[in-house]
Amino acid sequence: MNARRTLLALALAALPGLATAATRIVSLGGDVTETIYAIHAQDQLAAVDSTSTWPEAAHTLPDVGYVRQLSAEGVLALRPDLILATHDAGPPTAMEQIRGAGVRIETLPPSRSPEDIEAKIRQIGALTGHAKEADALANEVAARFAALAKSVAAMPNHPRAVYLMSAGNGSPMAAGHDTAADRAITLAGGVNAAADVPGYKAVSPEALVAMKPDAILLMKEQEPTVGGVDGVLRMPGVADTPAGKAKRIYFVEGQALLGFGPRTADNAAALQARWAHP
Repeated sequence: MNARRTLLALALAALPGLATAATRIVSLGGDVTETIYAIHAQDQLAAVDSTSTWPEAAHTLPDVGYVRQLSAEGVLALRPDLILATHDAGPPTAMEQIRGAGVRIETLPPSRSPEDIEAKIRQIGALTGHAKEADALANEVAARFAALAKSVAAMPNHPRAVYLMSAGNGSPMAAGHDTAADRAITLAGGVNAAADVPGYKAVSPEALVAMKPDAILLMKEQEPTVGGVDGVLRMPGVADTPAGKAKRIYFVEGQALLGFGPRTADNAAALQARWAHP
């Protein structure tokens, strides 16, 4: 499979229009921007979107706004010669206006697996003229995921975990199946306690208790808002779960773990080590 992906990347690089690397790239998506920096193609960046929060250097670039609520005029004002976009960049009308202005847009497919991440890295490498660096990074990421899979296979127990998004004073939203959090929990050796829930759905205290999670995950960015571990324990229902009783409340880096980019393997491994050796 790796050989096939490498051949695909080389074929992409050989397509007309790709022989000369773009010099004014607008990156739409935190995972896309992280990859561009990781393969040392950042000098080609003209702008990023607001989800591109890592590395810190990305903050020095013009920000075109939230990836799903873009303004075509704002993007075009930066005179890009290539848009590298995550699959959910939009709205569609804005993307069509950008295409209509003659700007090439390359939309990357959704990624929810190690293989998807490796393929995405190689594709971005081909599109930026950094295929060699991308191939090296993809191989490193594959090795990290392989090590993680070995550690997960050796776990005697696989904890039930639920990923919550705090909704202020309302019921928190739990990440069900077909979400990035669902896949991240599985990669880290856990079992999604909310797997029966479609997408993100508000959960009542009773429903949360019934899920019997051994661990509760929240975004690190929400830690100050919810009041840390003590604040989460005060949320209705949490204290009555196995996770609440053991105070197994983990704040994770949202983009790093759930962005399915170059840092996902390392962050999933850190989570796996955390609940394998609490």
